[in-house]
Amino acid sequence: MQLLSVAIPLLEEGFYIDLNWLGELVRLIIEGVGAVGLGVIVFTLILKVITTPFDIYQRVKMRKQALIMRDMKDDLDKLQKQYANDKQTYSVKMMELQKKNGYSMFGACLPMIISFVILIVAISAFQSFSQYANLNMYEEMASTYNAAILEYAPDGTDYRLSSEDESVPVIGWEWTYGEAHEENGIVYTVVKGSDGIDRMRVSSPSPEGYLFYEYNLGVDTVERSYYIDTDKLYSEQTDSEVKAAIDARIEGGVSLDNACLAYMQDIGASAAAEWFRTENDPSFLWIKNVWYPDVSYAHPIQSYSDFSSAFTDKIIRADGSVGGIGDIFTEADYNAMTLHLNEEKEQANGYFILIVVTIGLMVLQQFIMMKSQKETNQYQTVDGQGARTQKVMMVMLPLIYAVTGLMWTAAFSIYIAMSSIIGILVTLTANFFIDRSFRKKEEQELIAKYQRKIPAAVADKADKKQKKNKK
Repeated sequence: MQLLSVAIPLLEEGFYIDLNWLGELVRLIIEGVGAVGLGVIVFTLILKVITTPFDIYQRVKMRKQALIMRDMKDDLDKLQKQYANDKQTYSVKMMELQKKNGYSMFGACLPMIISFVILIVAISAFQSFSQYANLNMYEEMASTYNAAILEYAPDGTDYRLSSEDESVPVIGWEWTYGEAHEENGIVYTVVKGSDGIDRMRVSSPSPEGYLFYEYNLGVDTVERSYYIDTDKLYSEQTDSEVKAAIDARIEGGVSLDNACLAYMQDIGASAAAEWFRTENDPSFLWIKNVWYPDVSYAHPIQSYSDFSSAFTDKIIRADGSVGGIGDIFTEADYNAMTLHLNEEKEQANGYFILIVVTIGLMVLQQFIMMKSQKETNQYQTVDGQGARTQKVMMVMLPLIYAVTGLMWTAAFSIYIAMSSIIGILVTLTANFFIDRSFRKKEEQELIAKYQRKIPAAVADKADKKQKKNKK
């Protein structure tokens, strides 16, 4: 029994990127908050709660060392003048002086290393989740696209000709090719395909059951192939709007089969676009999609070439196999799914605002740290090279971020911005309390010094008066 029909390909579903336990923790935090941007901020705060004790210890230690270095300023000035042309000797003499005064340049290294390791591991997990979330967005769109199309298809029982597995349903009727059997409002017809293989055709008697599917009866695994019944969709169509939409395509020079195919794909694309705009919200403030950079030349929905190059080749498919994004989405599949997202393919994803703000915060953080360690940097070398190196770093680190910020996700930029803000607050707070503690210590030492001098002066004066009286 032949029908006027055209095959309609559905999109693959169930693919994902595997996450390790830390990536799963990131996912739970961000998805638990609900809003992606706020989730990234909460993740940053939680990470900072873990690393802040090490950061505080490091900054306290560095500030104390800087203040110790300030107390040695006069001696260090003499050493710099004395060994202006002998860097090696200056370094030896400086280290001897530092040791004498309780200064240790390695005092802040361990907490810094611990914080750095935690940071690298967390960023790795965070970047992995970024890919996971971005890919999951497209998987959800594919599922929505398929579901909208399959509303016009039946979902019948997967009968077999025979099976040793009692849980597998077997055809219980005397069947002949082309004979239709209706059960629970679904029509089953055994047909012989053009390739000579026995197939089960499953359709709906409903006028709006535009789709039917077939599967091979000779194998245990059922793989449904869907087709559009063009008679139902067009020739027997009673809805004037549906017929007019198909006629418009035909008048544009498209064949009936392709016009019917385009009409059904349009239904899926409309549902995918609606889901992206209403149920899915990857935006944050002015940024349309936080999984792409905050730049004007990136778009919330990217071109296929940019999309296909954005993921690793370790995507796990529904059947458990591992492949690349090109194995899952052809360009035709991607374009069909994103047909009604042309506006999102053209509009700017961002305006560089977050990148500029983050660079400013990083410069400010470096400046505050440089001022906090002014004495350390000044006397680190005989020629003041340490201070110049610190100034170079104040410029280089933000520039390095600027390059990565143009390529990495806006979510990562949110993380860096929040980290910089917290780092600035920690540094200022630590400096305030450490400086106040040192001022009190200096005041106490000064008071003690004068208290020792005054009794000595009074005793000396009394002794002189006594000697005078004896004369």
